[in-house]
Amino acid sequence: MGKKIWTKAELDALGITEENVVDSTRHPAVTAVSWDAPANTRQFLGAKWQYTHHHVRPQSILIVTIGNLWEENAWWRLQDMLLHTARAGYSVSLEEVTDNSLFSFEAIPLMRWSASMLARDGGVEWLLMVDNDALVEKDTLLRLLRWDRPVVFPRLEDLEQKYPEIIAPLADPTLEEGHGLVPVRWAAMSVMLFNVKLFNVLDPTAWRGNDYVFSQALNFLGHRIYVDTDTAVKVVKGPARHVSKGYDEFWESHRKMRERLKKEPRDRRPPPNFNPETDDGMVDAYGTYFAIPNKIARQTPEQAATKEKLWVP
Repeated sequence: MGKKIWTKAELDALGITEENVVDSTRHPAVTAVSWDAPANTRQFLGAKWQYTHHHVRPQSILIVTIGNLWEENAWWRLQDMLLHTARAGYSVSLEEVTDNSLFSFEAIPLMRWSASMLARDGGVEWLLMVDNDALVEKDTLLRLLRWDRPVVFPRLEDLEQKYPEIIAPLADPTLEEGHGLVPVRWAAMSVMLFNVKLFNVLDPTAWRGNDYVFSQALNFLGHRIYVDTDTAVKVVKGPARHVSKGYDEFWESHRKMRERLKKEPRDRRPPPNFNPETDDGMVDAYGTYFAIPNKIARQTPEQAATKEKLWVP
């Protein structure tokens, strides 16, 4: 709904006399505005148009994966979510960040900090951080975006259940399905949607702590985490709780992770029964599945010969 333009007759009927009406072409408060945003921005935003400030790319999202050591089925599910979101009208980009830390327990904070910088440098409006064991649904991102909040997480379901919930809860307070958007004291950080403006004020040290410390940093800035209890995401492994491990177990787990990072193949396979002739997407020369055709993907000679078919913008 746009701004109403009043006619002189309507103003007269309201008792507003001519001396109180100023020609808008000469009024000092009226400014010229021209933003190079997509042509369908107003239609796309709908009711949000009434309160949203201008953004060059108001439909833009960067998805950053925290690592690239994918659990089975996690990659292709993420890809299908990207495609579903793009079809809804969003500009969707994806980047993996990798573990370049000296000690693996520093890896996740550094990768999350890197993700926040990528989003700011890229000029996007939204950032979704996703861990490699999150089994998202195709509509997960759209469901989180509908709330239009600075920080929204989905409700997590731990498939591993290695530790009892009293030792390794996923949020505080404990969340139940079907209660809409719920504010929490803290929540596990496996899948997180941010409005990128938040990173203009968030100190980099916020990423270095655990779930609670991160939430504390947000609270210090007047923000809080909201969890969409109607949107569930299964995680293959529950959050790591280092305090529950003995000294030897702690270092042994990090040794195993370093070995996995060096030797384990990255599982970016397409969905089961994927057919490149009839299904959306492509598989590059290294076996990586992209649901949205990737113009910079590594090709086999056969793919290069048929790129018009595979790479439909």
